[in-house]
Amino acid sequence: MWLVECPSFWDQGLVRPVVTEHGNVVLMCDSCTAVWRTPSGIEDFDHVEPAEPDWSIGPDTHVRPGTTRWAERADVTTAGWGDLRWRELP
Repeated sequence: MWLVECPSFWDQGLVRPVVTEHGNVVLMCDSCTAVWRTPSGIEDFDHVEPAEPDWSIGPDTHVRPGTTRWAERADVTTAGWGDLRWRELP
């Protein structure tokens, strides 16, 4: 599932929900890897650009490859984002 197209002028990825290693749900572009902690941050492009080696997106939170997974509908509902207009992947 995805929420919106990446608002970045250099990318055409999809913003998708991701579950971090500690169970937090964040939003991540599936192409440029920009990360938003909340849906409201997308409009202002209030994002983080995680990078190797720590892939940090905040205190004690990271999106290191192999420790995250794409979220499912139950995950976004638990995060309080169930009422957003989620789209199915093609």
